[in-house]
Amino acid sequence: MSDFKEPVLSFRFSVEIVSFPGDDTNWQSVKGITKSLETEQIHSGGDANSAYHLPKHTTYEDLVLERGLVGSKTNFYTWCQKMIDSGGDFWMNSISPKEINVKLRNSSNIPLASWNFKNAYPIKIEMSEFRADKDAIAIETITLKYSSFTRLI
Repeated sequence: MSDFKEPVLSFRFSVEIVSFPGDDTNWQSVKGITKSLETEQIHSGGDANSAYHLPKHTTYEDLVLERGLVGSKTNFYTWCQKMIDSGGDFWMNSISPKEINVKLRNSSNIPLASWNFKNAYPIKIEMSEFRADKDAIAIETITLKYSSFTRLI
């Protein structure tokens, strides 16, 4: 039996960067809320017909945020630029991970489900292709790594 009284529509969501509340919260899509258990296959006692899959550790996909192009002066965008421009030189410019919350909402804007991403930091900023023969919106994509996520609701 479902806990929801109405269909859950995927376009009602919000993204919050905890360190920058109210900043850069309008996104067109969120992808990568995925975790899986990595396993190792072993064979026992020389039996080539049987395999055991032993759990190793949890792996996470990248969190991908997409939106139409917006201004570059927000705290979130400045943080992304600084992190990516450091070029991995984290001894001189220490990494500054943030918490990110993604909330799926109902028609009354009440959260139905919420995911909290720990120690997130950007690894890629990408612009969509520019084409003179199409009426397409310019889409900016920001890809983030994180250490773990938890579903809160």
